[in-house]
Amino acid sequence: MRVSTVLAIYILIVEVCNVPVSSTTFLLLPMGANNKSKRSATRELLLRSASQVVIDKGIEALTLDAVAQQAGVSKGGLLYHFPSKDALMQGMVEQLIQDFETALQAEYNKDDAPGTPGQWVRAYIRASLQISEQTLALIARLSSIAANSPQLFESAHAYQQQWQQRIETDGLNPIQATLILLAIDGLWLSEMFHIGAPEEPLRTQVLEALFAMTRVTTK
Repeated sequence: MRVSTVLAIYILIVEVCNVPVSSTTFLLLPMGANNKSKRSATRELLLRSASQVVIDKGIEALTLDAVAQQAGVSKGGLLYHFPSKDALMQGMVEQLIQDFETALQAEYNKDDAPGTPGQWVRAYIRASLQISEQTLALIARLSSIAANSPQLFESAHAYQQQWQQRIETDGLNPIQATLILLAIDGLWLSEMFHIGAPEEPLRTQVLEALFAMTRVTTK
């Protein structure tokens, strides 16, 4: 969720440094920060509501009126943030990317072997395993329009290239690292479409093998 720079710094200090929130803390923020935060909250509400419409009723049910009703805001309020359906869908794709990026960074920061080869690859595996069934359903429905609206997924392609670059420079053999990436992507895609997804205990054994490969540093 986008907030002002000052508010973002404040949140970072509170969360990372465990600073207690006093009744006067927010008085230090600029007068416009609260309004920006409200606008950002409304934007996120609209994106979550749009996602819910698609999950519940399918991509064909996604209309500006349906999203406004789901979010409980006026259509004019929706148009302020998203002037078109394409802009709304673009926002949904970007929200999915940001959610994954947040999970990816969190997993990277709490790796059990920080600073060692494979740290980023392990984070990618764990973040991929956190993708919920609802999110998988949303991705599946959005992907159904990929052929007709490729511009909606340009940001996803850009992030994928960044992730690929980070994986290839993670201290592992780049070929091995890419194989791991393709394997974990294939796993969640098979589970998303319910086609050929491995069952237990094979699924756990596959994941254990992928994690083991991230500990191998032979070039």
